[in-house]
Amino acid sequence: MFKSLQDMALFALVAECGSFTAAARRAGLPKSSVSQRISQLENSLGIRLLNRTTRTLNLTFAGEHYLVHCREMLTASERADHAIQRLRQNPSGRLRITSPAGIGATLLARMNARFQEAYPDVMLEVSVSDDIRDLVLEGFDVALRTGKPQDSSLIGRLIGHCPRHLLAAPGYLAQHPALTHPGQLASHRCITHRAWAEWVLHREQEYYRCILPRQHLTDNLLYARECAVAGAGVTLLPSFLLEDTLERGVLVPVLEQWQAEGNDLYLVYPSRKLNSPALASYIDFAMAFRDIKDFYLG
Repeated sequence: MFKSLQDMALFALVAECGSFTAAARRAGLPKSSVSQRISQLENSLGIRLLNRTTRTLNLTFAGEHYLVHCREMLTASERADHAIQRLRQNPSGRLRITSPAGIGATLLARMNARFQEAYPDVMLEVSVSDDIRDLVLEGFDVALRTGKPQDSSLIGRLIGHCPRHLLAAPGYLAQHPALTHPGQLASHRCITHRAWAEWVLHREQEYYRCILPRQHLTDNLLYARECAVAGAGVTLLPSFLLEDTLERGVLVPVLEQWQAEGNDLYLVYPSRKLNSPALASYIDFAMAFRDIKDFYLG
């Protein structure tokens, strides 16, 4: 039967003090409570630990042996507490992180590089995949995801909003009819992500839902970007994938008067309480990482 560490500590205190009265004073408890808890401990063990008289209190043979183990347990408990305190002051251990491919290759890579500079003792294990991974079932500590988590058991903290842009290569646009209205996209070659089979565009109060031909689908935004750069058609990309493509002119905006719906970027993790020091530090770092909020997300 499991014995309370507190009761073992109380027994060790009684043995050290040599009386219930002195032990009760040290513990800040009524003498009757101390006596009762020691009696309950003896009953649970099925053996007497103390011989009591009106004037004296002595350890039995069993009590002497039990006291040795109690002190070992208390020492181990203190070492464990000290280890956790050191861990809180200098986070270490492993963090398992997951994100979509596009975010992982840009936002997450830059953020993790800065995080490891600040916390070199934390080991990062990163899975970059457009498949939505089950954080709890697969043992991930944290994820970056677009859109608010649908699972109410997960904690989702908004990092920022990410605009999306319609783009194409200049060479493609030169060889195809000019685009002046979203309705014309149906006659163009479009590279679409499987999660965004419809593009919703708006201009002031006017909204247009584009139902696109499913001739070029992908599950990877990096692939869509490179296809567009190669002249394969028009695509819809988040701003964090466009760090230098617009500056170099390899992609140019399409239908500039129309804006696409953006995505909110969330930091997602299983629990708000009792997170490891490494995870708590990572969450705080991500929420304060200005490169994401100011440069990449706009």
